[in-house]
Amino acid sequence: MTGYNYFLLITVLLPIAYCESTTESTEKLLETYRSYINASLDLDRSDRLVMRNWSSDFLLQLVNVTSHYRLEMARHRDHSFMGIKANPKWKECMNLHQNQINKAETTYFTEESRCVKNANEEGDEKRQSVMQMEKEIRKWRKSYRYLANQCNSKHPGEEDAAGECLVEYMQKDNYHITFQRLMLLKLESMSQLYSHILASLAGLEVCLKRVLSRYLGSVRLIMDNLSHCYKIKSLFK
Repeated sequence: MTGYNYFLLITVLLPIAYCESTTESTEKLLETYRSYINASLDLDRSDRLVMRNWSSDFLLQLVNVTSHYRLEMARHRDHSFMGIKANPKWKECMNLHQNQINKAETTYFTEESRCVKNANEEGDEKRQSVMQMEKEIRKWRKSYRYLANQCNSKHPGEEDAAGECLVEYMQKDNYHITFQRLMLLKLESMSQLYSHILASLAGLEVCLKRVLSRYLGSVRLIMDNLSHCYKIKSLFK
């Protein structure tokens, strides 16, 4: 992730630093603006590909983590309840407490679902932030094209005059500075998204551990009830 950010920062900011540190001709400034356009397009394509890869990896990890705790729950359930059905007295007690057993399992699935939903929703918010920055950058490109067309209309066939007109618009309204900020914000949003994906997976695991712990507590309580039931039946039969 770090290499990704550094590479894009160098790609985008080198022409910016070059522009701001020296007095450039109109052609050099126009060339810099064009590099902004190309850099933003490359960044959009790259980020969309990276986000797809992150999303695929996130979903895979989400399934793996959720499956791990689901299997742990099933293992404890089967160990606690399935093996004792052969004993008639235990079976009678199981029937008496079946609602408790079913409720504990249903509660696990419900809480598991909340954990997964929260992990997904939090990631979606950060992805929306990235997409919003991409949308703002597209608006900038659209505004740039509009200004270029305006200047070409004012100076038909006069390439130099049209170029000077565009540079004047860009400098006067700080369009170039707006672009720099947007690109940096986009990079920051991508970095935050990646950090949040990692945090969401860690949070999911913490959440599922808590859910499993509560389920095991319910299992212990049910087993105590079953044991008490079994002792009573053993006394009278």
